[in-house]
Amino acid sequence: MTAGSDPRVAARRAEFMAALGRADEDAAVALALGLVDAGVAAREVLLGLVAGTQEEVGLRWQRGEWSVAREHAATAVNERVVAALGRRTRRGSRGHVVLACLDGEWHALPGRIVAEVLRLAGWHVTFLGASVPAAELVSYLHQEGPDVVAVSCALPVHLPAAHRTIVAAQRTGTPVLAGGPGFGADGRWARRLGVDAWAPDAVEAVRLLDELPWPEPEPDQVGDGGPGPEYAGLRARRGDLVVAATRVLDGRTALGAPGGVVEAGLEDDLTHAVDFLTAAVYLSDPEVFTGYLGWLADLLDARGVDTGSARAVLAEFHAGLHDFPFAQECLRRGSAQLQDRPAVPTDGAATVREATA
Repeated sequence: MTAGSDPRVAARRAEFMAALGRADEDAAVALALGLVDAGVAAREVLLGLVAGTQEEVGLRWQRGEWSVAREHAATAVNERVVAALGRRTRRGSRGHVVLACLDGEWHALPGRIVAEVLRLAGWHVTFLGASVPAAELVSYLHQEGPDVVAVSCALPVHLPAAHRTIVAAQRTGTPVLAGGPGFGADGRWARRLGVDAWAPDAVEAVRLLDELPWPEPEPDQVGDGGPGPEYAGLRARRGDLVVAATRVLDGRTALGAPGGVVEAGLEDDLTHAVDFLTAAVYLSDPEVFTGYLGWLADLLDARGVDTGSARAVLAEFHAGLHDFPFAQECLRRGSAQLQDRPAVPTDGAATVREATA
């Protein structure tokens, strides 16, 4: 999401961030509305202040500076700020856009910010919120007949579900605009899934809507026949892989492996790794998986957590998936993301990580 450039926003950002840190909704809302009253464009406040500080909120959690609870409280305050700004925007008449987060996608704030930016540009926007099931979205499209449906995805783990949603929406005759980092920094996975248009940020989404109607999209590259038997087999093995991860982590804890106090948190992370691996196989792109492992390695490093247990789990996955050649290649590349990480001391609770936010 492209941040604003008004210096008045930058000058108040630290103060706004402090309000988020103490979950002071009144102060945050007053500051944001005060900027608008002083002549700062609402779009600048949404993108430069709210979106910009929300990124910092996530980084503070990732670095271990904020707990999950504080991160959630700050996010809730930012949601209230967006709502307060939205109450000042009149309903648009340029056309109707339905915006929804994909099934399983619970990061609703980025989509809500985009919805408000589109409203400021004169569009009538219906925001359906987080984790909208594909069938419910399609039913709504049939009932309302919007000009465009925009889908938001923060994490590529949701791309198999995204594909089903995109195909179903297009069958209603509604063009699909995709956005969010889950589609890849350059939109490569959005194009692979055959969307009509992809926007890297809210500003580009406005520009693309100005260009309607769009040309016919390229056919999706996954194909009507699906992603192949390796994907189906990997989905069927998900439970076995999660059990294997738990077994490895329990064994290392019992043996007093470095960082043993953090294994409960790692269990969640490595369960997510199974899902990212499955999504990588679906898209035939190892980067879906290696990107997650790189993020996990950075997270563990920031919190002083040894990567040995994660590497052990990936080795177990590799041994158990001998008949899944593409998944094995993903695991080989992913394991490289965890190599050459420094060992950490085992002297106390400082190594205990938060569960995945």
